[in-house]
Amino acid sequence: MVCVSGVGVEGAVLGVMNMHKLIVPTEVKFSEIKANSSLSPNNYKKLTIKNKEQHTVAFYMDSARPYQKGIEPGSGSYVPCSTQVFLRNSCINNICFSPDKSKYIYLNPNYYEDSMVEHGDVLFCTDANIGDCCLFISDGEKVCFSSGVIKLCFREEKYKYYVMAFMRDEYFREQLKAKTPKGATIKHSGELFLECLIPDSPAEWVYPIVEALIKNISYAEYISNSKLRKTEQLMHDELITATYPYVNPSVSQLLKKARLDSGVYSDTVYQWKCNIENYKNGYTDLKGFGFKTQRGPSLQVRDLGRSIQTDDYRKGYNILIYPSDISSSGYIEKVTYLGARNPIWFLGEKYILFASEGTIGKTFVVCDDKMHFTTNIHGTMIYPIEKNTHIKYSVFLGLYLNWLRSTEVLMKLSVGANGGSFAVGYWDNILIPKVDESFMDTLNILYNHTTDLSPTIFDASKLENTGIYQLNSFLIICKAALQKLCNDIKNNELKPSDYYHQFVSE
Repeated sequence: MVCVSGVGVEGAVLGVMNMHKLIVPTEVKFSEIKANSSLSPNNYKKLTIKNKEQHTVAFYMDSARPYQKGIEPGSGSYVPCSTQVFLRNSCINNICFSPDKSKYIYLNPNYYEDSMVEHGDVLFCTDANIGDCCLFISDGEKVCFSSGVIKLCFREEKYKYYVMAFMRDEYFREQLKAKTPKGATIKHSGELFLECLIPDSPAEWVYPIVEALIKNISYAEYISNSKLRKTEQLMHDELITATYPYVNPSVSQLLKKARLDSGVYSDTVYQWKCNIENYKNGYTDLKGFGFKTQRGPSLQVRDLGRSIQTDDYRKGYNILIYPSDISSSGYIEKVTYLGARNPIWFLGEKYILFASEGTIGKTFVVCDDKMHFTTNIHGTMIYPIEKNTHIKYSVFLGLYLNWLRSTEVLMKLSVGANGGSFAVGYWDNILIPKVDESFMDTLNILYNHTTDLSPTIFDASKLENTGIYQLNSFLIICKAALQKLCNDIKNNELKPSDYYHQFVSE
């Protein structure tokens, strides 16, 4: 088990406030106007940090070719499926360190061989979501990238991860935002990112630590996604064993359900229900499986008293996780901190956080007592009736609900607009198969398996053997360590290397 400074996961995200500020100059030199070739006030904004030893991004790039630009094939080249994958701006965001491969589209493979992306490339967005970047991890697919994305070419390999770390820092992003022309429907930053400053590394040992942290974060996201997709495939292979001829609902069925939502009577729901009703070991409902539900707290004054929410860690505050912050890859993308006058109800070990509104069906299973957090009323908490229930039952149920989300069964069973709502009364429609213990064990290893990980040492094989839940905890720790290191460099407060190794060790 890895923890941060002995305080566990709940204290891992150390919200160090950004120590940079915007400077508005009172005068501008003619030489600056000539260099900028612009009279726009935005081009003369500056940000300052305590560390005055800084270089432009261009300093770290290959002077002959600092970047490679992508292509724009046009929608006429899009096809339903092919061997040619197309990576667009929407695949890259400011939350994930690796690309979102669920947003890939496909191109006609006969025309495009240029602008290919390779394993380990750093991709950077210059249009629309400017400033977002990621580390590409290949599955062996053939991938090209759009004209709104560039592939960065570094002067030395060691600079790749260091520059990426600061490109994801608000100091860099605010500089780029200030330089980018305003008023356009879609923002275009062009080569302005090359003019942005990042602080120089005060010591050589910083580079390998940053590289390990970036790789650990990126690979943990990638592996978590792969494992969750594997659980969905295992569920499908185990539960969907036949295709049944669709039969329209009878009047008596309509009267019994008292619902006319077309999704409830869709072929998707029909096939799922028939397969579960004919499952070899039978099926049950949520109560029969040994679990109950409870809505999350409302977070209103009447329940919590006076409260404060912040994105920055504060001692004595509680971790708040919104259901929408659960990634489709199974880990928590973001945490918020909540300070409240009145006591707060927390999710404990074996509890399942279920998104019952908006992003319906996203689930997160709590596998130990170290991740102490609460949620809001848009989340449903599912917990075992008996305290001695084995954790693998919670894991199975959480993954089963996630599979129902991936097959769109939950979406069709829900009601309402804006993502819909899966009310407490709809849980009677959820049939739970009585799977073998061995099948639960297989899923439990994928989701809940501890290995000895160190954030400052990258070991792909250990990450592959780690469960999704433990990868989530590891991600929180690595992001906290990277934020701490970057802030210390910006503030001229870099500690000896041993401090950062101990900072993330038990």
